[in-house]
Amino acid sequence: MKEEKRYRFFGLLLYYIMKTIQKTMKITQVFPKDFDKDGNFVLAFWHNKLVMTLLGTDFIKKKVGLASPTKDGELISVPLEKYGTTMIRGSSDKNSVRSLLQLIKEVKNGATVGTPVDGPKGPIFEVKHGMIYISQKSGVPIVPMGVAYSKKWVFNRTWDKFQLPKPFSRGVVVFGEPYNVSLEADMEFECLKLKQKIEELDEKANKILKNKI
Repeated sequence: MKEEKRYRFFGLLLYYIMKTIQKTMKITQVFPKDFDKDGNFVLAFWHNKLVMTLLGTDFIKKKVGLASPTKDGELISVPLEKYGTTMIRGSSDKNSVRSLLQLIKEVKNGATVGTPVDGPKGPIFEVKHGMIYISQKSGVPIVPMGVAYSKKWVFNRTWDKFQLPKPFSRGVVVFGEPYNVSLEADMEFECLKLKQKIEELDEKANKILKNKI
């Protein structure tokens, strides 16, 4: 219990750091033509870009996310909850099916789900089945996301090389075209397709940041 309280304290500290950084940042959101901001989606992004995908989705009214039932999950859950995301616990093997079913139910009820597709522990930049499965079973489209920062801290000792934007930096978040996953789709093919889309959007975000688009 003491360990849980300690990580919740660190999570609260992280939230206030993020709020401070957000107030000094210039954030640019780039949407596809005719993008419906009032719709609900399955957002797909990399774990190391988690901060920006949180700061750059302020237009979403009902959000739900997945957190592992570990101290790391406790740490990230606090700022996400403070930003208005309803957290569902259970990314371990034992609880994964149950948590996915809960997420599908929330998405069918109008929530947007956003959970890193290579989380919670990697490998880095390797898409797992979870978010694709949620889109497939709920009928709600996937929206891949790309992110870039002008200045950032990179935590090289973390498995994902986690990125935190610096105060007074610029951030770009690019939303891809929403697309649906059919019930007959091959999961491995869909994972590779989604990986390519996120990589292309990351590249586009970097080009926008450097004024090359």
